[in-house]
Amino acid sequence: MNGKRQSASSRNTRTAPRNADGQIYCNYKGCQSAPSTFRRLSDWNKHMDKHERPYKCDVPGCNKVQGFTYYGGLLRHEREVHKKDASARAPIFCPYEDCNRSSGNGFTRQENLREHLRRRHLHTDDVSAGFSILVNPLVSLDFRANHLPAAVVDTCYDASLSETLSQANDKGSLHNEFEQLYREDRLKGRRIEELERKVAVLQATIARST
Repeated sequence: MNGKRQSASSRNTRTAPRNADGQIYCNYKGCQSAPSTFRRLSDWNKHMDKHERPYKCDVPGCNKVQGFTYYGGLLRHEREVHKKDASARAPIFCPYEDCNRSSGNGFTRQENLREHLRRRHLHTDDVSAGFSILVNPLVSLDFRANHLPAAVVDTCYDASLSETLSQANDKGSLHNEFEQLYREDRLKGRRIEELERKVAVLQATIARST
């Protein structure tokens, strides 16, 4: 947690420089960023994180002295290199008992398991029930019975393929609704940013005239 506190402290002491037009820019020596100005303070902070790499590993003797650009990178480093929080973050195993990844070290991240299921066991991510359920109509029920755990086999037999695909369509509708809300929120954000930019320009003009 020290790495997070150090980053929060360094961010709090930052002061974003502004040009004559009131725009935030990077004044880090040797920076050749494109674009050279930033519309939001959060974008500038993320950019500065790339220069300063504020999330530091506090394990003595660790060779990752340059730090990380985001907190998730530090957490992953601590978990995978230094085995921190091993008890709280148990390994994730493949649900197929005949798979060589169903025991041993397992997977450290859920994304790795999903990729394994997709490549090795022909899964898709359209519907989830603890893990991805096969919805490919070319995959026979016999194949599912032989390769899926019992709980999921029951689900496959109890629900028809059309019902399963209907669930996927419902999730697609929710996704579209979320996308619309997200676009509306972005539009409001851009309007606020434009107002802030105009205020900054006005303040800079007043400052030059006094």
